Amino acid sequence: MRILHILDAAGVACIYSKYQRKQGHDAKVIWNRDVLDKYGIYDFYRDYLINVTFEKFTETCLQEAETADVIHVHGYIDILFELRKKFHRQKKIILHYHGTDIRGLKKQELPHRSLLSDTMIKLKMFYRKKIGHTKAQKLADAVCVSTPDLLPLVRSDGIHIPIPIDIEHFSKNNDSMRELKDAFTINSEVTNIQRALDLCKKNQINLNIDVIDRTKNPIMYAGIPDFIRGYRTYVDIRYVNDIILENLSSTALQSLACGLSVLDYKLQFHRGLPSEHDAVNVASQLSKIYSDLGILNF
Repeated sequence: MRILHILDAAGVACIYSKYQRKQGHDAKVIWNRDVLDKYGIYDFYRDYLINVTFEKFTETCLQEAETADVIHVHGYIDILFELRKKFHRQKKIILHYHGTDIRGLKKQELPHRSLLSDTMIKLKMFYRKKIGHTKAQKLADAVCVSTPDLLPLVRSDGIHIPIPIDIEHFSKNNDSMRELKDAFTINSEVTNIQRALDLCKKNQINLNIDVIDRTKNPIMYAGIPDFIRGYRTYVDIRYVNDIILENLSSTALQSLACGLSVLDYKLQFHRGLPSEHDAVNVASQLSKIYSDLGILNF
């Protein structure tokens, strides 16, 4: 069975491809190599990629799709329209959202050029949010989301697929002699980290929390497990668009896989990676979804 993933979000499609190959399928990800690989994710999973330039991206997607049994599009709705234009309903297409690609950001910073230019960009973003996504979802054979909070933003039969964790990469530390730091949390482009710290302080959470700003000091994907294993606890409290996210983040799940405890938004501690996030089990869920669409040999 040939599975074609188009684009990716934080390595999710790459992990899908890795574990789908373990199932015996021919799976790969078409990736735009002009996009900065800030965290080295696509270097780490390079064996699962078809690396092309932006100029050749659409052409390559359409060529590779000719022999694909299922096309799994990660957030990039523009290519879905091109695929349907060429193949009509001959191909099974999954549309998969991962977060801001459907949720958006209230405070989106745009590069200022001119009033006219800024207005046109904002109108385009508004169109994608209000009209483009609705049309794209109607064209897809199935619509999936990576976190439960995204389900109200998609059509009524949307499917939640848990974030996969590459358990071969993220595992517990066998070095019992290593001196561990207390706790850490991640500051990103979309989270309000100060509110998280204030919540801990208000509720007398007595942890010495290191704030890691990966936007300024990126940690390479290959080295993340070793970095995580230098701590006892990960603090997973995230405010996005002034709303607290209830699901465990990718970093939280990676931390659980590495043997850490995780403090969630309810100020409750978790231990152990939930089985539904094991990449082996996620790949099995994907197989069932594909099979339910009538794709043979799954």
